[in-house]
Amino acid sequence: MARFERETVSEERIEETRRLIREGDDAGLRSLLDAMRPADVADLIEHLDPKERLFIFDILEPVGAGEVLVEIEPPVQEKLLEDLDNHSLSEIVQELDSDDAADLVGDLPVHRAQEIIRSVDDEVSRELVKLLPYPEDTAGGIMALEFVAIPAHATIQDAIETIREKREEVENLYYLWVVDERERLVGVVSIKDLLLEDPGRRVSEIMNPEVICVHVHEDQEEVARVVKKYDLVTVPVVDDDDRLVGRITHDDIIDVLEEEADEDFSLMAGVMPQEITEESPVKISRARLPWLMAGLFGELISALVISRFEVSLETILALTFFFPVIMAMGGSSGTQAATVAVRGLATGDISLVNIWKRIWVELRVALINGLICGILLGAVVSLWLSNYALGGVVALALVLIILNSGFIGAAVPLAFKRMDIDPALASGPFVTTSNDILGLLIYLGLVTLFLKITT
Repeated sequence: MARFERETVSEERIEETRRLIREGDDAGLRSLLDAMRPADVADLIEHLDPKERLFIFDILEPVGAGEVLVEIEPPVQEKLLEDLDNHSLSEIVQELDSDDAADLVGDLPVHRAQEIIRSVDDEVSRELVKLLPYPEDTAGGIMALEFVAIPAHATIQDAIETIREKREEVENLYYLWVVDERERLVGVVSIKDLLLEDPGRRVSEIMNPEVICVHVHEDQEEVARVVKKYDLVTVPVVDDDDRLVGRITHDDIIDVLEEEADEDFSLMAGVMPQEITEESPVKISRARLPWLMAGLFGELISALVISRFEVSLETILALTFFFPVIMAMGGSSGTQAATVAVRGLATGDISLVNIWKRIWVELRVALINGLICGILLGAVVSLWLSNYALGGVVALALVLIILNSGFIGAAVPLAFKRMDIDPALASGPFVTTSNDILGLLIYLGLVTLFLKITT
């Protein structure tokens, strides 16, 4: 039995590959690649130079090349697609599952995509034309057209024969979808049930009519939630007329979860979504610069707020010592609340059904944390400046700041979600900058009021 080991690409493996390429040893290189899984070959290719990558693809069979190409990270994959000629790319597309083929062709310039569609077999061409119009972040954009559907009136023996006919076309087959005479989805049957029941029985007698499905235009994030909530390994896709048009398997859902997580982490960090393997400094800069500019203008507003309280600061210069503390505590509290809200919304653990209940929880948490931190900071200020009244004012300010931050951190993601805006946007520079500005207003406002009362 052929044995494949899980492996991490090592310097030795990369250098061995480069040596075989330099020597033009096709047989040795092919032997090396045959002992690796497609995902590991993709990982290896990502560490090579463009010319070395092309050399490997020239010796791979179309089937193997396709399996590797779909595993490669987008920036490297994009460059490879540019370097591969149309003939080679057409042969690769010809061998891919419909969803993977549509993903690759959809990333090509329009004129080149049309050339590829015209050059492949009629069946593949029809599949591409059917899938490409769907946005890539919808159920239609990630579904595959390879599935097994059987009529409700068919026998179990008929269903088994259908599986045998499509065994080469459909991989990872767990369920059969049952349709009526108008191709509408009416039920589902597991492979286990087919094997255990009498072959002469009708499929309609053993099918489960309560089948969970998703609409072809449904957002991929919602599809992932459905799969997670109901522990599905595959989910059928239907159109406006409830006709079965495709299926989405667990491997596609894993890709969606990774993509959505990457996007949320990027936005929360104040970075436009980008690929980790991206090597172009210009593209990386373009992804990060907008948020840096937004943060710059936000902090300029903070500077303006400070300038409005110049007299108070001149009176007690030591108040400026605590700016970092105030801004950090407000920012951290807001980011904590926002992170919990964003994660809860992404996983479905927090819904929009009862927004105020979630906000009320965060306010109580913020009050507890604010009281503890406020008392500690107030004690430090009192002892440092030998002014217990001012220490009390600073403590009150920190309590109010943490309360404000907790409210903003929890409320803004929920509000963004209600407006169909990605809530991850809220926990990046938006929450941090707004908490800085409002925190300074609260702190300096209370201190100024205290000075006016005491002088």
